[in-house]
Amino acid sequence: MDRVNLLVPADVVPRLAIPEAARTSGVALRGGDLFLPAVPAGEARTWVDNNPGVREVTRRPAVRRFRPHTYQLAAVLFLIAAVQPLIVAGAGDLEEPLPWWLAAAALAGAGITAGYKSIPFDHVRFD
Repeated sequence: MDRVNLLVPADVVPRLAIPEAARTSGVALRGGDLFLPAVPAGEARTWVDNNPGVREVTRRPAVRRFRPHTYQLAAVLFLIAAVQPLIVAGAGDLEEPLPWWLAAAALAGAGITAGYKSIPFDHVRFD
């Protein structure tokens, strides 16, 4: 039997008669949306036809807390900050440069992560 994943928007959730089995397997997302994994295809088609806004999705949606611009700004700031420990560790006569190198790596990793979170993939929604 074919099964599909459904995304039920927050404004549709109160109006939709969701069977108990789907309620227990559903995952509440930030913003009030409901993700229903592995719904039988026939039942899912009925839900989509009868409830505007309910749609089939291929994977669990990711909801980002901030707008893409905020993640882009954070990425730039983290990457600029990552250069500073490199300068100190590379140019200074430090007895223990390892913490500086690790700080640079951590800041660069945070910058790359923030940059990745700014990409608007199909499964990503920004609040």
